[in-house]
Amino acid sequence: MYMWLLAVWRRRQWLYAAYIVVAIARIPARTGFRFACPACDLHLTLANAALSLTKLSHLVLFGVFFVLTVVQFARVNRTAVGWSILATVVLGALVELEEGATRTGNCRMTDVLPDLAGALVGTAGVMLLVIGQRHWRLRAGLQR
Repeated sequence: MYMWLLAVWRRRQWLYAAYIVVAIARIPARTGFRFACPACDLHLTLANAALSLTKLSHLVLFGVFFVLTVVQFARVNRTAVGWSILATVVLGALVELEEGATRTGNCRMTDVLPDLAGALVGTAGVMLLVIGQRHWRLRAGLQR
């Protein structure tokens, strides 16, 4: 089991790249890659933002995407977190454009807000793990 996990960990960049390709191609594939000019709602109003922030699936899925992105880096630091948040927001905007271009969903740019919120929740979780790991290592070092 350990060797299998080690093999998967070493190939994580390839698995991540495959995941990205599938995630980006999934929405257009449902329509046979037929596109139209995206009809997107670009209004940034409180009503649109409030409606968008109720999308729990966006929060969860993009939080998971953030975590998958941050583990691609050798170290979890500000740079890794910053690039991961940026990648999450870019993917969220791309999904909205795809939904508008394929007419499979509502294209609202305010729907990127729950994607960003999911990335921030993911950031909090990753930071708690990093702090816990550092604390555990410090305690283990002091008890020896």
